Amino acid sequence: MSTPASTAAPAGRNLLRDRDFLLFAGGQGASALGDALSKTALPLLVLALTGSGLHMGLIAMLTALPMMLFGVPAGAWADRFDRRRMMLWSDVGRAVLVAAVPVAALLDLPMLPVLYAIAVPVGVLYAVFEAACLSCVPSLVGRDRIGEANSLLSIGNALGYIAGPALAGVLVTGIGGAGTLGVDAVTFAVSAVSLMLIRRPLQTARDHPPAPMRRQVLEGFRFVAGHRLLRAALLYWAAITFFTAPIIICATYFIREDLGWSPGVLGSIIAVYAVGAIAGAVLASRIKEASVAVMCAGTVLGSVGLLVLSGTASLPLALGVVLLAGGGESLSAILYSTLRARLTPDELLGRVTTSAQVAAFSLKPLSVLVAGIALEATSGALTLTVIAISCITISVAFGVYSRRLPTAAPELILPPTLTPQEVVR
Repeated sequence: MSTPASTAAPAGRNLLRDRDFLLFAGGQGASALGDALSKTALPLLVLALTGSGLHMGLIAMLTALPMMLFGVPAGAWADRFDRRRMMLWSDVGRAVLVAAVPVAALLDLPMLPVLYAIAVPVGVLYAVFEAACLSCVPSLVGRDRIGEANSLLSIGNALGYIAGPALAGVLVTGIGGAGTLGVDAVTFAVSAVSLMLIRRPLQTARDHPPAPMRRQVLEGFRFVAGHRLLRAALLYWAAITFFTAPIIICATYFIREDLGWSPGVLGSIIAVYAVGAIAGAVLASRIKEASVAVMCAGTVLGSVGLLVLSGTASLPLALGVVLLAGGGESLSAILYSTLRARLTPDELLGRVTTSAQVAAFSLKPLSVLVAGIALEATSGALTLTVIAISCITISVAFGVYSRRLPTAAPELILPPTLTPQEVVR
């Protein structure tokens, strides 16, 4: 289907005064608040129900699995269909599914089976939402402002993670983990409403009919495979994501089980991490060109903070190093997403983005499962140490290797226009 022509924010306009960008950012900020509530409350709820790190890892694995199976088709859908509608219905679906947890608690039904039952559907809707959401920014603000927009969106997300964990600590204590997940369901509804109010198209118009689905998927893979810089960055980020995917459950286990600190302290630590993420986003907004070297340095900085955290029982020191970790990891993530978007034309962006997501998250189910087993067999501290050392090693190695890659991107070859005979309606 064809879409209206993009009317990105005019050059020079302050994005903080752009109505559509603010609606988009506000919806994503609300969603980030909900994610922060969920990521704090869900591991605590599972831990309270089972006392098992393995169950934490299994539920996280089931939630992550759909990205590997549906990520690439979702990217083709995002290039083929209306991205706004994809995000809207994904939000609505997740609101309904997550709301099932507090409903089960109110009806005094077993909650652990409900958590297992919704894990895969929530993961499927997450894959669809991410495919569309991550492809919207160039059309929304213009390609020359991708870095600025990504930084502002990251700041909004980080603000959600500042308020979310502290609020989650209070809510878990007051209304329980299930009730806290009910608040998360409300944030999905807020995100859906914000999408309904955006006037600007979230993708550019096509000057030819969409290709058959299989051809679209292959075009995305061929583009990534033929672009040395993009391909190398995607592989690097996939390796980093394999080790960092279980950080939340590992840190929760370390803080609650190894150190015996309260849920409120856990919420405070995650909130301080988010403050560091804001600082990293502000720094990223001042960097003109997304640099592989700085991206790797950010990951190293964040991993050093994680390494120190795993070896301390001092709360002040823990707060200081998670501030450092938040800044480094935020800087690295923003530069990576900006580099990926700048190197990809809009009509391939959905497919390239989800190819990147699949590459990064395809091994996440295995990663969180291994982490859950490691938590049971060893400790939160040792598991976090292995994660940190692995990320430092990979980043240093990739930083050295990247010096041999061409600094300029090759010419981007867009897919040819289809003939009417090739179009599958």
